[in-house]
Amino acid sequence: MTEPYYYTLSSAPRRVPWPVRGQVLFGGFFNQFGWLWLGFSLIFVWIFGLSADVTPLFFALRQTDTARGIVSAVEMTNASENETDIYANRYSFRVERFEAEYQGVSYTTGNPFSAGQEVTVEYISNDPNTSRIEGARGGMFSPWILCIVGVFPAIGLGFLIAGLRQGIKGNRLLTRGLVGWGTLISKEPTNTRINNQTVYKLTFEFTTDDGRTGEAVAKTHQPYVLEDEPKEQLLYDPYNLSYAVMLDDLPGAPDIDELGNIQAVNFGRSILPIVLPALVLIIHGTIFLFVILGL
Repeated sequence: MTEPYYYTLSSAPRRVPWPVRGQVLFGGFFNQFGWLWLGFSLIFVWIFGLSADVTPLFFALRQTDTARGIVSAVEMTNASENETDIYANRYSFRVERFEAEYQGVSYTTGNPFSAGQEVTVEYISNDPNTSRIEGARGGMFSPWILCIVGVFPAIGLGFLIAGLRQGIKGNRLLTRGLVGWGTLISKEPTNTRINNQTVYKLTFEFTTDDGRTGEAVAKTHQPYVLEDEPKEQLLYDPYNLSYAVMLDDLPGAPDIDELGNIQAVNFGRSILPIVLPALVLIIHGTIFLFVILGL
């Protein structure tokens, strides 16, 4: 029978190298999946969200006026809504008090307008460049499209928040946590599945050096990692016994040598969990700067 292996961690506070901190903060399935899902789903937010009609918000919050306008062209777009083609209606109108003529485009589902038709144009009083044909949209898609495309980034954000919380906890306890040994007292399946594997909630009971009893909870789709020893090592906060983490369940699986030193044995492996978050932030941050802020 194989002897159980336990880490010999040095006394707190411990030195945790920055590559290992990044590995723990951004590592783990929930974190990586969250960044991947968020990065992919935000593509659709940019594609559809920027074409959504947000003019009702501007017109509701600011003073508006109306003017007589003429439809100059009607063009069918490549988009549709509820299986009905969306049309772009280009128009021009004149604001006498500014002694200037303005152009705009409004969108309709179906084709209620025709070139040369007279229409009523609604515009922001002190900014006629923001306008729309009454009864038409200022954006290609209805505002509700934002709710639909927004659901998917929200899912990724949920995974991301859960992963970052685990990472923050892991780093804090690696630095200042006390070592304990937990005994598995319950194992319950959750309603979550990862890669067609059920995520289990495992609860471990441990006793502190001063005789107090606490519990540590781990949720994983690989429960066998925490069931291979009669007692599993953990780290806990002596001032809050519910704040604990199993060593074998640390996000990113940091390297701990035989002397109990926490170190980046493989620098590339430590940096790898940071690559995906960096790419997502760089790509979508750049899009935000150039598209939203107009830099």
